Amino acid sequence: MNIFKRLTFQDLILLGLIALSVVTTYIMYEKNLILLYGDSESHLNIAKRVTSSITPGLAQLGGIWLPLPHVMMLPFTLFDPLWRSGLAGSIVSGASYVISGFYIYKLVLLVTKSRMASTVGVLVFALNPNVLYLQTTAMTELPLIAFFILSTYHFIRFVKDDSRIMNLIFAAFFGFCASLSRYDGWFLVLAEAMLLIFYYARELMLITLTVGRQVELGVTASRQRMVKTWQTLEGKLILFSVLAFLGIGLWLLWNWLILKDPFYFTNSPFSAKSQQKGWLGMGELPTYHDIFLSFTYYAVTSLVNIGYIMSCLVAAGLVLFLLDKKQKERFYITALLFVPFIFYVVTLYLGQSVIFIPELTPTAFRWNLFNVRYGVMMIPASSFYVDYLLGEILRYPFHLKLPNLLRMTTKAAFVFVFLAFIGWQTFRFANGTETVISFLDGYQGLSSSPQPDAQRWIKTNYDGGLLLMDDYARTLSVIKSGVPMNQVIYIGNKPYWENALNEPEREVTWIVMQKGDAVWTALYSDEYKQGRLFKYYEKAYTSPDILVFKRNSAAVAMN
Repeated sequence: MNIFKRLTFQDLILLGLIALSVVTTYIMYEKNLILLYGDSESHLNIAKRVTSSITPGLAQLGGIWLPLPHVMMLPFTLFDPLWRSGLAGSIVSGASYVISGFYIYKLVLLVTKSRMASTVGVLVFALNPNVLYLQTTAMTELPLIAFFILSTYHFIRFVKDDSRIMNLIFAAFFGFCASLSRYDGWFLVLAEAMLLIFYYARELMLITLTVGRQVELGVTASRQRMVKTWQTLEGKLILFSVLAFLGIGLWLLWNWLILKDPFYFTNSPFSAKSQQKGWLGMGELPTYHDIFLSFTYYAVTSLVNIGYIMSCLVAAGLVLFLLDKKQKERFYITALLFVPFIFYVVTLYLGQSVIFIPELTPTAFRWNLFNVRYGVMMIPASSFYVDYLLGEILRYPFHLKLPNLLRMTTKAAFVFVFLAFIGWQTFRFANGTETVISFLDGYQGLSSSPQPDAQRWIKTNYDGGLLLMDDYARTLSVIKSGVPMNQVIYIGNKPYWENALNEPEREVTWIVMQKGDAVWTALYSDEYKQGRLFKYYEKAYTSPDILVFKRNSAAVAMN
């Protein structure tokens, strides 16, 4: 009982977020929905291979996806049940969800000074079903959101009082973490560096404008102040940049050392850029070099993730915030909260990203649902502006000469109305009036993980031995097939991969191939190698797209 008495209001916020995370994860786990996204399995596998692979080591982190989320999952993937269930990723994303919600509360409290408005803002974020689902998965959006909010919070604290240098260091550190989580983080640290320059450049400009109006003594003082301000800018920009941009430098160095190309992450055939070239070749990259469509696609994707009711409140809060001259930091806050929006509009325009969403994608396209989870990156901004709107409304009764009881009743009524709006939005998601689109993409969109019959067959019939497959093509799920990760040979296992594509019978017991994948092309499309394949292997499973071979007695005798 004494423990509960000592709990602060912030402790209750944290406990509520933890409870929401745990309950949602349990429900998704019970319904077997944690591993809907194909990328979710891939993230878990990358972490697993560092310690459990035929060629274990840090090189298994690869050079396409940024490494920090995988490093965070790594300790949990040591336990097979956590890896195979997806809970290893849930732990990381769930912790990120709790941290994100808590620091959204602190950011709003920092700006509005209203604990009630801050609490409502946490609900806007925490009860959003798109966020709730993604925090149960191994997808990397939630870790990025956590680092993004942490960095933004400390940057705004620095802008409010630039003498508190630790806030700038914390902003740089969490920006560093963001830059090693997703490429959106690169844009964040760049934006923060530019805002830091603007912060002091504005002061320099004000000093310059006053010089001409002052006497000689004043001019000298102004020039000294200008020199001091310039030195401050230089020192703090260097301090921020060394740490904030370190992650980008390390990633370029890693790509160069491991993969012999510092820009492998964008030049590789496995990169997003290469994948988008395929869509462009088919004429299914509608936002490419079209700034209006790029803006529209991401705006609609954000709106659908946030919800129509909440989006109306967000628009009102945004306009009111930008017009509030008392909020001296409003430009910096808005610029940072809109970093994801600008990033995705730019990458959609350049053809570095693709989004398919039913509201906009032409029906002639093969898919109309893909990557819509990118819209969740604007949910923290939506929470902030809804909270700010409520905070301003709650101030209104204090401007009126009302009895205290009536004033408090009025405030309670406003809070109730906002809670009703949140409840209405949640109900619309729950009853299907509005789609939980980030869940739907994992369930039936292009992002979903395929469940071929061959996967179930392998799970039943695999009896040990090395298995060769093209993991990039996602022929089947290693996690769900029951095959130990250290028995799988894929493209990242050098030199085993190259050897297996030339003479698989020397080491490989099982071969799984899918029409058109790297294993099919190397062993089945080549007539000579196909002959060797049938000499040393028996076709154990056949389907229109997937074949499974098992080494026969001749190959065993040869070895």
